[in-house]
This record gives sequence, C-alpha cells and structure tokens, in this order.
Amino acid sequence: MLRSMMIMLTIAMAVSFVPAVAIAGGSAFTFSLTGGSGAAGDSFTASALLDNSGGGDIQGWSFGVCSDPAALTVDGANSGADTETAKNGGAPDFNQISTFAEGATQGVVLCFTGCAVIGDTSGFEMLTIDYTIAGSSDTTIDYCNTLGAPPVNTVVVVGGASLAPDTSAGLVDVINPNQLSASSGTAVLGDAASTTVSFNNVNYPAIDAVQINLGYDNTVVSAASVDADFAFETFLVQDFTGNGGEIVVGGLADITPPLDGLIPAGASTDLFTVTWNTDAEGTSAMTFPATAGSPAQDLLFVAGQSSLETPTLIDGSLTVVNFNQFIRSDCNNDGTVNIADGVYGINYLFQGGADPVCDDACDSNDDGAIDAADMIYIFNYRFLEGPAPLAPFPSADLDPTPGDGLGCDGDADDL
Repeated sequence: MLRSMMIMLTIAMAVSFVPAVAIAGGSAFTFSLTGGSGAAGDSFTASALLDNSGGGDIQGWSFGVCSDPAALTVDGANSGADTETAKNGGAPDFNQISTFAEGATQGVVLCFTGCAVIGDTSGFEMLTIDYTIAGSSDTTIDYCNTLGAPPVNTVVVVGGASLAPDTSAGLVDVINPNQLSASSGTAVLGDAASTTVSFNNVNYPAIDAVQINLGYDNTVVSAASVDADFAFETFLVQDFTGNGGEIVVGGLADITPPLDGLIPAGASTDLFTVTWNTDAEGTSAMTFPATAGSPAQDLLFVAGQSSLETPTLIDGSLTVVNFNQFIRSDCNNDGTVNIADGVYGINYLFQGGADPVCDDACDSNDDGAIDAADMIYIFNYRFLEGPAPLAPFPSADLDPTPGDGLGCDGDADDL
C-alpha cells in the first residue's frame, strides 16, 4: 500500500513540477488561449485549450499562464469543462490548480493506473481563468514556465515523456470607454443628408481642443457644409475631396480665461454635423482615420497641455438609395388614404384604369403583389375597423421592405 502511494505521488509531482528540460518536437500538440475584451473594470474568462493532432495518447499535462498584473487582475482559476470528465467521464486522479498575481498554473494526471488517456482532440478545455481588466491598453495572456516554486513547465506527458507543445497567446482588447462616434442613416438620391459626430467623455478631463478626421466615399456623397454643434471659440474645416473623401475639423473649445467653455467631462456632446449632397447610390462609411489631409493631420484630443489617448472610434455610414417615399394604401397618390384609393385600384386591376404612380403604395398588405386583396384591405381599414396599412403609414417614408420589385415610378425598386 505504501509503495502504491509513493508511485502515485511520484507521478503527480512529475507532472506538477516538470524539470526545466522537455523533449522537443511536440508540434502535434498545441496549447492555445482565448482572449477577451472590455473596458477597465470589466471581467472576462479565458480558456486554456488543448489540440492533439496525431501526437499520441496524453496521460497528463502541466503549464503556467502568465499575464501582466498591472494590466489584468487574476480573480481565480477553475478546471475546464473537458478536464472535469477526462477520466472516462469523471474527474482526473490529480488536478492541482494554483493562482498568482501574475497568472495561474495547472498540473493534471488523468489516471494513476493508466486507465485513461486523451487521444486526438481539438479545443479540449483544460482550465478557465477569471480576470478583471486593470489597465487601459491592449495586452496578452500567454503560456510560461516561470510560475510556482519550483516553476511549473508547459508540457504534455505521452508515454511517460514530457513533450513541449506549440503555444499561442490570447489577446485582450481593452476598450477605451470614451467614444468618438459618427451617426448612420439612409437618404434618397438627390436629397440632402447629414452625419453628426459626437464625443462621449466618460473619464477624460474636460477637453480643450480636438482635431478630428472624418473619412467618406466621395463617389457616393460630397460635403455641402460642416457646421459646429458645440460652441467652439475657434472652428476650422478642410475638405480634401481628392483623397477619396476626407474632412479635417479643428476646434478650440475655449481660449479665453476663465476657460469655462471646455468640452465637458462626464457627458456626451455633439461636436459637428456634416450636410451631404447625395450624388450616387451606394453606402459611404463614415470613418475616423488616424491621419488625413495633405500634409497629414493627426486625430487629436487635448486636455490642458497633454494629448490624450485616442478614444474608441465608432464608425457610421450613410446609405443612398434611389427609392421614392410614399404612403402605403395611397393608391391614387393624393396624400390621403380613403375609399377613392380602393376604387382607383379596382379600376386599374379590372377596368383598364390608369397605372398607379407608385405600385408599392397600392400594395396595402405588402406581399409584393397588387391584387384584389389590397383593395379589400383598404375598405376594411376605412369601414370595418380593419388594421391600418403597413409602413410607411400614415406619413410618407421609404419602403421598409425593398427588393420585392414594386416601387414608385423611376426608382430602383420599380418593375
């Protein structure tokens, strides 16, 4: 009995505290880490994963996972879901997990008597580690051989031999809670449209000055005007249409003491609005390039004498469509829905009456066809307390269900 216990302890220690030298050539085995994302103070869970592609039967493993304690706080570590059932549906005979300020370690022996192994597998979850984001910049978590005393090495055990696996790190995308965003919208070809640029200042100080680069597609839209929404003391605009479409906006919030007109902290502020000419069908992304113009101008946020870290950039878009606006069930196109619309539709369908100006308007039930059911729909609505026409109604607007082949004369969805 004592001899058996000594054997088990020897195996366990061999996996938990593997010597610093491991046999090379473990490329059939890969240890990878999932990452996470969030702002400072947010939490996420990373998984340590195992792939075995023809490398042999795995009897156990050990590894360390390291992170920068200034960037990530280790909140805990737990056995992975697959590890919990790795011994023929049950937990391994030995599964030691330790946590440190710099990360976590795990050492596993599946079965002291060799009754369980892991063959070919992909995405086998060995361990999960809970983190809280402490820093403000992107960071990584990676396998390491430096945690513990003695240090725990990153190996798999096959046939009693320690093999060094390939490893891949997990990326942690740290999101700046301060956000610069561009609005999105849809416009009809030939109509004016607009994009508003806003700044949500969550934890920056009040902002003295900004320089914002806005990229757009000059084959779809062109800038008609750029107007300040915030009361900048100085507001300058340059439009570089030859660069594919770039606008550089510079704004000094307040340069006159007591400097009480700064872009406020702890608030969302509309900075400026661009009014566009809609020149062609298509979608123009509204982006925030790091540099724009000629000579190149940087995107900047300044508080006092210091340039701040670039906030999270949220792009917008403007989609230009060649659709006409209409009122559903206004079959005779007079701006109202009444009995005359139903009669107009019956005349069109059965008595050789005039074609509708807008086919989509006559499609009261929005099923992609004009037939008697649409006229009955109008009569039911007007006289029998039936349902109101589907959107757009009661005001003219764009068709929320384009692509059915019914449109208004001259637009892209017309037959």
